[in-house]
Amino acid sequence: MSEVDYARASVLLFDPVHVNQRTSRYALFEMGFRKIECVSSLNEFKAALADTSPALVVAESSATDADVFRLVRSVRRSDLGRNPFVVILLTTWSRDTTHIRRAIECGADDVIVRPFSTMFAAERVRTLVRDRKDFIVTSDYVGPDRRKSTDRDSDTQPLTVPNFLQAIVHGDDAAIDRASSWAREAKDVIIAERLRRMAMRIVISVEIQLNKPEENALPVRLDVADMARTARELRVQLVKASRGEAAEVAAALIDQVSSLGDGSAADKRSLQLIKELSMATYAAFANGESLERSKDEIDRTVANLRARLQSRSADGKLKAQIEAARAKAVSEAQDTADATGQADGAGIKRAAM
Repeated sequence: MSEVDYARASVLLFDPVHVNQRTSRYALFEMGFRKIECVSSLNEFKAALADTSPALVVAESSATDADVFRLVRSVRRSDLGRNPFVVILLTTWSRDTTHIRRAIECGADDVIVRPFSTMFAAERVRTLVRDRKDFIVTSDYVGPDRRKSTDRDSDTQPLTVPNFLQAIVHGDDAAIDRASSWAREAKDVIIAERLRRMAMRIVISVEIQLNKPEENALPVRLDVADMARTARELRVQLVKASRGEAAEVAAALIDQVSSLGDGSAADKRSLQLIKELSMATYAAFANGESLERSKDEIDRTVANLRARLQSRSADGKLKAQIEAARAKAVSEAQDTADATGQADGAGIKRAAM
C-alpha cells in the first residue's frame, strides 16, 4: 500500500467559535491536511455537506448539538449530501455523558472531547483510515456498529461500507473507483434495510398488543405517536425512492394509524389491519418480497420486550413493597415517638405537682 498523504484529502471543518476553529484547523494542518474548508454557521455547514464531497468532516457539537446531530443523521440516511459514508468526526467541549451518547448515536464515526492534543487527534484519524467500523442499519440509526460481539445476532448483520478517506490518502485510484461503485450498491442496501426495519417496527408494536401479556404482567401502552412518525417516515422514503405504489400503501397505513386516536381504545381488527398494511408497504417496495424472512426476528424482539416488561413489572412491585414497608416503619416510629413524648410530658407534670 502506498504512503499515506493527507494532503490529497479534502476536509470540511465546522465550528461556530473562531478560536476553536483555528485550533482545529491548525491540528489538521499539522497532521498533513491542506484542503481544509472552514465554515462557522449551520447554514454554511449544511450547504457544504449538500454541495461538496469531502473525504473527512470535522464538526464541533457543543453549542449546536441538536442541529449538528440532525445533519449527521440526514447524511447517513442519504437525505443530505452525495456520500452517506463520509467519515465524520465530532468534537465537543461537553463531558456530559448524555451529550456524548447522543453524539455517538447520531451516526458519527468518532467523538473527541476537547481539549485534545494534535497527537491524540492524529491517532484517532489514523484509526478511521486503517480500521473503520462496519455500519449497522435500524429503523432510526445508520452508522458504525458499536455493539459488543455478545450483543450481536444473526438477523442484524453489519455492513462493510466504502472508506473514501482511506482510498484518497493512499492515492489509490482503483480503490477510489471501487469505492464509488461500492457506495452506490451499499446505499441501495441501506435504504432497503432501513425501510424493512421501519415496517418491522410497526409490526412489532402491533404484535405486542395482539399477544396478550401474561397474567400480572405490566400492561403495555400502545405508542401511537411513534407508529405515526414511523409510518410517515416510511412514506417519505418511498416517495424519494420513486416507489409510487408502495407510497400509496404507506399513505393508507398513515390513515389507519391516525384512526387509533390515543390508542386506548384500539381494537384487534384495526391493529391487524395496520400490521397487514405495514407488511404490504414493504412488499410493494421489495417487489413482492414479504417480511416472512423477518418473522423469527420479530418473534424474538417481541419476546425480549415482553421479558423486559415483566422484569420492570417485578421491579416495580418490589419497589412498591419496599416503599410501603418504609412508610409503615416511619409511621410506627412516629407513633412511638409521640407516645414517648406524651409519657414524658405526664411525668414532668407529676414532678411539678
